Amino acid sequence: MYCRQPLRTIETIDDLHYNLQLAVELEFSTLPTYLQALYSIKEGSNTIAYSVIRSVIMEEMFHLTNAANVLIATGGSPALNSPEFIPIYPTFLPDNEKWFEARLLKLSPQALMLFLAIEMPGDLVPISMITIGKFYENIEKGLKYLDEKMGADLFPCGTLDKQIEHKYYYGGGGIINKVTNLDSALFALNAIIAQGEGAPNKHWDPDKSFPLEDTTGIESGDHQLFMQPRELSHFYRFNELKKGRRYVLGDSHNSGPTGPEININYDDVYNLKPDPQSGDYIHYPELEEMNFNVNVIFSRLLDQLHLAFNGQPKTLETAVCTMFSLKEVIQILMRNPIPDNELGEYAAPTWEYLSPEERTLSSIR
Repeated sequence: MYCRQPLRTIETIDDLHYNLQLAVELEFSTLPTYLQALYSIKEGSNTIAYSVIRSVIMEEMFHLTNAANVLIATGGSPALNSPEFIPIYPTFLPDNEKWFEARLLKLSPQALMLFLAIEMPGDLVPISMITIGKFYENIEKGLKYLDEKMGADLFPCGTLDKQIEHKYYYGGGGIINKVTNLDSALFALNAIIAQGEGAPNKHWDPDKSFPLEDTTGIESGDHQLFMQPRELSHFYRFNELKKGRRYVLGDSHNSGPTGPEININYDDVYNLKPDPQSGDYIHYPELEEMNFNVNVIFSRLLDQLHLAFNGQPKTLETAVCTMFSLKEVIQILMRNPIPDNELGEYAAPTWEYLSPEERTLSSIR
């Protein structure tokens, strides 16, 4: 079981860097969970669900970039290319949310319930339960403390060129702004909270209506779930899929979505083996080879992302091409039923980082 050390109270710059590294790991650790469900959808089917999940994935990369930019701006260095960066699923998320485990599942009602747990607004759970929003609010509190304590030294000179610019971000909502001071750091982190759960840094009424279809007569800024009118946060986008309906003007959290139906056909989904492990394919050399090839490309992607967030931002352009290659080999793997599997399950990737030495084994396989 993958589990980080307990979160640190932020009293020093090292504490801040530790928590921001956890934030980078947190954002990335949701991606295999979402990608597994996305790629389980058969071609040409469940187009709304596909579009929603894909939009969230793109925005998780925005969140990762924001967290990494704050880490870089405060003199830290994100680490993305190591086995420790990727958990073994099922897993608790790196922010130590102990009340659920992230898993690798096909698109299903069970998967959507998991997605809702991942993106759960903090005000909808007991105060003792950690959520992603609460995790980031703790980092924001630490930033304010250190800014008071360290002043300008908190944001050392020479970090701007190392940060990722918006031009490298190719999809999803949000604008990547470079971090130069406390205000821009808080803006970057608050954007993550708002886009995920839709309740940034303020108490909100869960029975308040959502102005989704028509903003006429509504004051500017009211209910902007991600600082953009009419855009639902991740939690509510997933709730639309779970409930099978769209939110419309007048709906609230308590009412749920009451608008047009969203049809999801769970039969048009590959019956993927849940939470696959490499050992599952040891008796099936072809599947083992396919999964190995997925992990080789996945590892290459992590190497490229690591370089991009450590002074070589243009490497992101190469990483985008690698992402498309990864999608291709994953979809090839997922079209294969596992022989002798009584549940009729299909193969799925295990999402493991391989060292350069381990990758050379591909030449002898």
